[in-house]
Amino acid sequence: MKFNDEIKNLYGIVEVEIEGFFTERYINLCRINNICVWDIVTKSSGIICFKMFAKDFKKLRNINKKTKCKARIIKKKGLYFNFFKYRKRRFVIILILLFLFFCIISTKFIWRINITGNNRISNDQVMCALNDCGVHVGKSVFGLNTRNIVKNLRANLEDATWVGVDIDGITLNVEIVEKTTAQMEAKYQNGDILTSKAGVITKIVAENGTPISNVGDYIEKDRIVIEGKIYTRTNEVLDVEAKGSIFVENEYVYSNTYSYKQFNKNYTGKEKYSIGVDINNKENYINYLDKSLKYDIIKNSSDINLFGNNISFCFYKFLLYDLEEYYLSREDILDMAKKDATRFLNDEILPNCKNAVILSEDIVVTAEDEETISLNVVYKINEEVGYFKGR
Repeated sequence: MKFNDEIKNLYGIVEVEIEGFFTERYINLCRINNICVWDIVTKSSGIICFKMFAKDFKKLRNINKKTKCKARIIKKKGLYFNFFKYRKRRFVIILILLFLFFCIISTKFIWRINITGNNRISNDQVMCALNDCGVHVGKSVFGLNTRNIVKNLRANLEDATWVGVDIDGITLNVEIVEKTTAQMEAKYQNGDILTSKAGVITKIVAENGTPISNVGDYIEKDRIVIEGKIYTRTNEVLDVEAKGSIFVENEYVYSNTYSYKQFNKNYTGKEKYSIGVDINNKENYINYLDKSLKYDIIKNSSDINLFGNNISFCFYKFLLYDLEEYYLSREDILDMAKKDATRFLNDEILPNCKNAVILSEDIVVTAEDEETISLNVVYKINEEVGYFKGR
């Protein structure tokens, strides 16, 4: 049924049968009197049927007199007649009216709270702040002042620099802009300079505050070195924001064991293939290779998740090779250790140091026999380790 027919059904539609000699004139008079009729069907000579709105049926009386035709209703449908049919069933009508009433009233309450923009501030903190304002799920929107909610949220959420509140239907949208790291640090008026790493102090630059450690002291991690206090000549203590830099000397060690005997892979050019299934990281080949063979595996897979199990359908390519044995000299191993230690220094140590200066590099052999040699590469590094912590 078309959408227009659904709208017509809301008003009530009747199917009317007209019997007489002037049926064509009857239809023309309906048009002239602005009576909407449609689906006109001729049943037989002198009898036609059409549909019209129930409210227009009484207007047919004058046309019946003019054309000497008889009109009778043969079918009724639509919401109007359904209500009329159940007019004596008051309980059903009351239930329908109550349902419509509660549907309308429920839109005037908050049933969902949407919080966005918060990373450091948890949703629980925001919900607690809203509860303190008297806002919660099920709260009526009547008399709800969003300006007061914003004011209270900004007072309760110290890490928020801006708060916006908007009511969209049954949803309360809370948008939060958090303070930046610089703003977070700026709110602390007083504080100290602590060490982020342990080490021997090599330099202290106190721009503001009082150093409580000396150069040459070994200091543990997270210990105060520059105190955020100034002592006057009258023994008065003033709390200030400590500023300055702390440098310490640290040792970083790269350790490894190397074998004099080494092997080269000589690929034979032979390749073998297999397929398999990987279920929860457990591989199952269709056909296994001889364990005496040496090969590299190239794997291509397609993954699916079935009932919580990770299943991969895999295609394997095996590259066969032979091992060629050769021996390294002691100098070759020391050069190899130096290269590995330099790589470790650049990848693991220096990225985690601030203003680092390498003071020395030493190679220490810790154990050696006919087959292997164990050694340490020791780096002494001077680095800045101070950070501010507010009180």
